[in-house]
Amino acid sequence: MTHLIFEESQELDRPILIAAWSGWNDAGESATGAIRFMLRRWRAKAFAHIDPEYFYDFTQARPKVKLENGERVLEWPSNQFSARRREGDAQDIVLLEGVEPHLSWHAYSDTIMECCETLGIDTVITLGALLAEASHSRPIRVSGSSEDAGLREQLGLEPPRTTGYQGPTGIVGVLNNRLRDAGYRTASMWANVPHYVNASPNPKGALAILEQLNASLSLDLSLHDLEVFAARFDAQVGAEIAKNPEMAEYARRIEEQLEEEEEEAAADEAAAGGAASLPDAQDMVDELERFLREQRDDQ
Repeated sequence: MTHLIFEESQELDRPILIAAWSGWNDAGESATGAIRFMLRRWRAKAFAHIDPEYFYDFTQARPKVKLENGERVLEWPSNQFSARRREGDAQDIVLLEGVEPHLSWHAYSDTIMECCETLGIDTVITLGALLAEASHSRPIRVSGSSEDAGLREQLGLEPPRTTGYQGPTGIVGVLNNRLRDAGYRTASMWANVPHYVNASPNPKGALAILEQLNASLSLDLSLHDLEVFAARFDAQVGAEIAKNPEMAEYARRIEEQLEEEEEEAAADEAAAGGAASLPDAQDMVDELERFLREQRDDQ
């Protein structure tokens, strides 16, 4: 039995899926905020959704009632697929805005893969946001990973490395593993949101993700409105922190810690660069012997 429901069929050109979920993976609503911005900017309408009946505990994610034209309408936890067709050689984009499921994660992942198979999607980019040791006064850093070297380079991500983390994971981690094992090209991008800024939504996180996607996928998105919103958010956060001496002191220590880490990294890089610039000792000996032989032959 399929849990994927299509409202209309789609004919897309080599589409890429970009997905984000509200909940545990979405600090400051940065990931879902990025998806919502693209949906609004492109005026994209949903063409398919996942039936929520099998994946949610409705005592935790309760349906909501709203009025439409004077009538009461129920809204259930939503997982909707929308599409953006692009001109020329650019790949089309499919957006998934979802809610992290409570139940049946294997079946939920299979449902997303069913959508990928139906639409011919072979590349999936998942978005997330985490609380990190970051400064509110700096741009949000976007980290991420991909085992596909070409996709990693395209998105401007660092090479994969073992972090040593052991503990709970979210639907982003589970889905990426399932997709990778099934042969999909996958990448995960995360906004690092300051953990001491208790504000949601955080437009700076969404902006950081969108700036990187915009550049790497040539989305041609105008981000001016979000930049203005983020600047106002920055000013409000700075003003609130300035009112709280303890918080201001904590933010100052975070900034100092980041500066020290940057200085240490720069020193390490300079030392490595200096060592790398020196020729190998054996190479120096070989070059000297070759020079002496040439001198002797000339004489």
